[in-house]
Amino acid sequence: MIYYFSGTGNSRWVAERLAEAAEDRLCDMAACLRGQRIPPAVSETETAGFVFPIHGWYAPERVRAFLSAWRMPHANYRYAVCTCGDDVGKGMSRLSKHFPLDAAWSVTMPNTYIPMFSLDSDALCRQKIAEARTRIAGIARSVQRHERVWDVHEGSVPWLKTYIANPLFVRFVIRSKGFHVEEGCTGCGVCVHSCPVGNIRLEDDRPVWNSHCIHCMACVHGCPQKAIQYGKTTQRKGRYRLKDYL
Repeated sequence: MIYYFSGTGNSRWVAERLAEAAEDRLCDMAACLRGQRIPPAVSETETAGFVFPIHGWYAPERVRAFLSAWRMPHANYRYAVCTCGDDVGKGMSRLSKHFPLDAAWSVTMPNTYIPMFSLDSDALCRQKIAEARTRIAGIARSVQRHERVWDVHEGSVPWLKTYIANPLFVRFVIRSKGFHVEEGCTGCGVCVHSCPVGNIRLEDDRPVWNSHCIHCMACVHGCPQKAIQYGKTTQRKGRYRLKDYL
């Protein structure tokens, strides 16, 4: 079984390709958490994979909540694949201290966190996705052989990013304040359905953000009218849709 968590779709796409190559099944972590249904532990012979994005150089809180509630026999082979726009810091190493892993990989995908960074160029997006396809095929082969691999791109000053920058990011940045909608909003509700944590509702055909945002930017990128903004930082930036590059 492959359990995945995804906001803008990058991690879901990686999980789908991995499941296809490894002939495995998929389970959406976000759907399980929303329904308060944590799947039962797999059998002692079954492999379990976890695919998720890195947010601020660490695994999102919802992923950690899922792993904390999930139980698995220690005899199982379990691995994780994280997606990132560039590097993951010490995020996977930190996670493995609380949730031991037999193997881990990172897969570089197009950057989506536009409050802090710019979108990758179309050429770079296509290059990253093409390289990801090759990398996923290799990961699938390693998983099928139950190889113990640790192939994660930590980048520069990884400890500083995960253990210093991440707590500051969580404390001062990850919140719903700052999201707003412009006049172009049609009340279509795409943002409501795209939010993986159910943080958005419609009131008078306008989105309202609740208090458990994870800053995945799924609502910003998914809005068909490009009407959702985060402060002033996203107004002059483009939007990312994975399907444009497949």
